[in-house]
Amino acid sequence: MEPRELPLSIRLLLIWLLSIATGSVPELATALDFSADQIVKNGESVVTAHVNAKGDRWRFEYAQPQRGASIMIVRMDKQHSWLILSKRRQYLEVPIVADHILMVTENMDGEVSHGFVGDETLNGYPTELFEVMVAEQGETRQYYRWVTKTEQFPLKTVRKQGTWSEEFRRVIFTQQSLFLFELPRRLDNANPSADTQQ
Repeated sequence: MEPRELPLSIRLLLIWLLSIATGSVPELATALDFSADQIVKNGESVVTAHVNAKGDRWRFEYAQPQRGASIMIVRMDKQHSWLILSKRRQYLEVPIVADHILMVTENMDGEVSHGFVGDETLNGYPTELFEVMVAEQGETRQYYRWVTKTEQFPLKTVRKQGTWSEEFRRVIFTQQSLFLFELPRRLDNANPSADTQQ
């Protein structure tokens, strides 16, 4: 049988198997490259940052310094974060904690249910609105989540009780330079190791 006579489903299966064999499997939604402005509200607190993301590498440039840092670079591949204290020209190397992790997948951690509410356009993107139930700290919480139809990217997430929200504005899905996720030169280590101090 000639290859062009194979049914479409068999041809697609062969292409998929070939992509696995050559290592060119399409990247998952968690590996999106993008830049955006992130606004996180928690009660009276509002934290605004410009975010650059490349797979498991994230860079946050804060409008107002957070924990003394104006920039935070998270490197999941290295299992640490750098907090950059620009005014002092120093950096701190710290372990990654839950606050550092950027969740940009359609589903939320601890999701119990995920119900479709309707279609909406948000920040210029066609989105699907979901009502999501999440098990957190021994209780179930409800969220509304707007997810882009094409990229499956969560543009906005709001806790139904209204005390917490996260929104991404001015989102641009484009390749990000690896340079953004490296520690800038000419910074002093603010927490040198014991070896350095001796």
